[in-house]
Amino acid sequence: MNKSFKLMFSGGGTLGPVTPLVAIINKIKKIHLNDEIFWVSTINGIENKFLNNLGIKTYQISSAKFRRYFSLKNFSDIYNFKKAILQSHKLLKKMSPDIVISAGGFVSVPLVIVSKILGKKILVHQQDVKIGLANKLMFPFADKITVTFEDHLQKFKKDKAIFTGNPCRFDIEILKNLDKQKIIEKYNFNPELKIVLILGGSSGANDLNEVIYQNIDKLTEKYQIIHVTGNGKHKIIKNENYYQYEFIEKETLDFMFVSDLVVSRSGLGTLTELSFLEKCAILLPLKGHQELNAKYFLDKNAVELANEQNLIEYIFMLLENKLKRETLSRNISSIMPKDATENIIDIIYSLINKS
Repeated sequence: MNKSFKLMFSGGGTLGPVTPLVAIINKIKKIHLNDEIFWVSTINGIENKFLNNLGIKTYQISSAKFRRYFSLKNFSDIYNFKKAILQSHKLLKKMSPDIVISAGGFVSVPLVIVSKILGKKILVHQQDVKIGLANKLMFPFADKITVTFEDHLQKFKKDKAIFTGNPCRFDIEILKNLDKQKIIEKYNFNPELKIVLILGGSSGANDLNEVIYQNIDKLTEKYQIIHVTGNGKHKIIKNENYYQYEFIEKETLDFMFVSDLVVSRSGLGTLTELSFLEKCAILLPLKGHQELNAKYFLDKNAVELANEQNLIEYIFMLLENKLKRETLSRNISSIMPKDATENIIDIIYSLINKS
């Protein structure tokens, strides 16, 4: 009988450091049936409900943000960090995981430090183009660092970092069974019209929403619009070519698969999915790391960048230019390895088996 292992995943505060690891967990559950999986998250983070809905057991510890500027909150966070160290030690002793895995988030920092002291194996995944402070703090303690972009390899010791790409929650085997016509019939879409999917991120985007609302009649004269507004941000609009959702989860794969064009923010999880599905996309990045993510894809001629002022113009331009859409789809598909999830799982179990 094969030995079973305990895998401790960690991250939170936002879903950014959560989604790539969830893709890994979903795959592990299919191939390592006897292994125990649990997650260490922030106390009040949005990740808790998300993880619990997926049936992933969570444990919460305190989280301290490391600010590189003066703030009175730095003083309280010194206390929170010390508290998190003690909580991490207690939890690690109780659960005794074979490996600790993180893709970022300050909640993971004390956990990784204590894991190193206790001799646990540690894997840290670098997802975004910009390396965040939490990951920078964890890298010295990691046994292996997996990176989304090959460019990152030069930043680490050769024996420590491995280029894997970013895990995608969509499974290659599932894609083989998708049928565009069946999805169109399932949601009662018009097979004669192109489909535009508008994604504002997990919390929605008011400015983006307003642009779509103001141009619905113009857009729906020629196209179908699937608009994900964010929770509590919808408007009652009657239009047979306009489909409105506050939030999507299970529908995401169907909607992306049938869309001719996707309008999105620039979170790496979404960009990974767009690459996986070879989708033509217009990006409206938020300030910060999303801008760097978007620029990386733009430099590869894999996306178009727009803002709320010129978005409608870009939508019409791309939908009327088949050659440009094909070029963007081809280029975005080549950025991400499609076997990233399997690659990281192999590394995880290689580390465990060496311990």
